[in-house]
Amino acid sequence: MPEPKHQIRALYTAATVTVYQAYAPEIGLPAVQDGRFPAAWKRERMTWIKPSFLWMMYRCGWASKEDQETVLAIEITREGFEWALRNA
Repeated sequence: MPEPKHQIRALYTAATVTVYQAYAPEIGLPAVQDGRFPAAWKRERMTWIKPSFLWMMYRCGWASKEDQETVLAIEITREGFEWALRNA
């Protein structure tokens, strides 16, 4: 069977997709400690999520780029992920 033209390789369940994002420590560390993003995190700010951990690590310079030193795995709903794809 031929490979589909478009595919997303990600860790997922029927209800969620795990994506990765790099953050500055002042956002990423409190998010890990508290289980939610701190007030400094802004929902309105455009961000890049990646469904591949290795791809995210490559893009953030293996967590060495400024303000990208903390890489988080974030579970989002499939509905939210599909909305992001439709609106990208």
